Amino acid sequence: MKIIFIFSLAVAICGLVPTYAEDGFEPIFDGKTLDGWNCRPSSQLKNWSIEKGQIIGRGKGQESYLMFNDQLGDFELRFSYKLISDEGNTGVEVRSHPVKGRASRLHGYHADIGHIGIGDKVLGAWDFHENNRGDYLVKRGHKVTINENGKKEIEEIDGAFEPSDAKEEDWNKVVVYAKGNRLWFTINGKIASEVIDNEKAKRLDKGYIGFQLHGGDKMIVAFKDISVKR
Repeated sequence: MKIIFIFSLAVAICGLVPTYAEDGFEPIFDGKTLDGWNCRPSSQLKNWSIEKGQIIGRGKGQESYLMFNDQLGDFELRFSYKLISDEGNTGVEVRSHPVKGRASRLHGYHADIGHIGIGDKVLGAWDFHENNRGDYLVKRGHKVTINENGKKEIEEIDGAFEPSDAKEEDWNKVVVYAKGNRLWFTINGKIASEVIDNEKAKRLDKGYIGFQLHGGDKMIVAFKDISVKR
């Protein structure tokens, strides 16, 4: 009886502890619920759903973000995404914070992964929302070092991700890296862009991650296999 009780207790305790892979990554989406996530603005949560173990965003209302509840500083984020619609504009907020008085806006780094037919070198770029740092910190295929005074030094990246490397209506694998003042991300194994941010007055060292859903009836995007290494 004691052995059975101890075994049962151990199983119960293990069920309360998050599961970590051997490489240190923790799943942050359980495939069934949005526990641990919130929508900004909350009124647009109706446009996010879970279907077949995937998070589905439908752009029927205003722009919204599905945000992970924990703030993160240095981390690696893994996920797969698929644009189901012919039109799309999505991305990943990194170290971001809500903007006071503007429920649908966030202030922070933004990795562009879903602009279709919107501008040159946008898909795969780093943006920075709500702080007057220009249209893009760095466009696709480039590495940018931002000096303390805000001036940029730009280099091209050999073998960088190109739009032709993206899979249409299929899953694309993304890894986002945030390490100190350096941020970069890959799509399907190829680096898209990188920024080294030395502008301390505007740099963000910690904040929230979140998936973007632009408004528009044709916008449908899916996310799955979401995990983070802190």
